[in-house]
Amino acid sequence: MKKITAPISNDTVIDITDIADMKKNTNKPSFSEKNAGRILEYYILGEIDEAEEYAEWFNQIRNCGPNDVVIFHFNSPGGDLFTAIQFMRVINECQALTVASIEGACMSAATLIFLACDTFEVSAHSAMMIHNYSGAAFGKGGEMHSQITFESKWIETLFKEVYINFLSQEEIQNTLKGQDLWLTSSEIVQRLNERKELKKASEAASKQ
Repeated sequence: MKKITAPISNDTVIDITDIADMKKNTNKPSFSEKNAGRILEYYILGEIDEAEEYAEWFNQIRNCGPNDVVIFHFNSPGGDLFTAIQFMRVINECQALTVASIEGACMSAATLIFLACDTFEVSAHSAMMIHNYSGAAFGKGGEMHSQITFESKWIETLFKEVYINFLSQEEIQNTLKGQDLWLTSSEIVQRLNERKELKKASEAASKQ
């Protein structure tokens, strides 16, 4: 089977399978069969809660097949960072095509989940905001120092992996220093397109 692309919106392109491949050089009738997949839709609305609230989602997504499509609808200011990290792992293990659709706000931890998906859709007038994490340290002075030192290195590694080719290195550093980065819907789409092209160029260079 060969792969072709088809737009599902002005801002989104997904891969679909061309099932029109037929046997050549034969007079026998040809038949092509493809199991119909499912479309599963999940709404990430409001604050992202603790991971236990999404256990059923995680199980469903992990057990999707290659013919399925999983669509995440975002209108969220962010929330629990470790829940977002587990979403990233689950999406990475998902065999289905994953589609991320911003329908309002996609901010903070929600951006990690959004960027983990395969393809994207951005509604007009939506907004994205990326910033450093918020937290608190308690305990003895040495304990607080160790926690803050660890978290600074940890969050920098996370940001560099998640936002590579979506943010510049300067933007990542400014965000880590406490600057909020706001993007309009058109800016989000532009950066996603640039990220896609950079990824293609990187893959092509690695094959040479």
